[in-house]
Amino acid sequence: MTTAADRLWDELEGMGFEREERPDGYLPALPHDITALTEQELMVLYGKFVSWVAYAAMRLVDARAVEKAAKQNLSHSIATASLNASMEKTVAGRKAAAAADSQVQADEEKHVAALSLCEALDMVHSNAEARASFCSRDLSRPQNSRDTEPRAHRWGV
Repeated sequence: MTTAADRLWDELEGMGFEREERPDGYLPALPHDITALTEQELMVLYGKFVSWVAYAAMRLVDARAVEKAAKQNLSHSIATASLNASMEKTVAGRKAAAAADSQVQADEEKHVAALSLCEALDMVHSNAEARASFCSRDLSRPQNSRDTEPRAHRWGV
């Protein structure tokens, strides 16, 4: 079954964008003392964070597409259950009958799970972005006033 996220990525790939591959391992933690890292170690760490930011952003887009589809499915099942509860004379009665419907409950559970994943991925993305920014600030800060050698040369580029 093709999901909303799959259809989205099919469209993006048609525009020349590829899905980000999952970086190796896990999102690294920041060292307690970032100044203890060599420039090369810091640059490698920064690169890892940038990779995780891109991957988390892609997964967040996937999760948001799934959440929107789950919300749409929930709305549809609520409307269907409300119509099926037409023997109820009041709006409150129809709403209660719809809320008790097993399909509505299953779709509500899927929507809550999808929404929770979006929130968690948003937090992961924000944390990875903050870590990358922290490394970037340290990489761009002057090491000392006598250091006139270009940073790219020191990286061996």
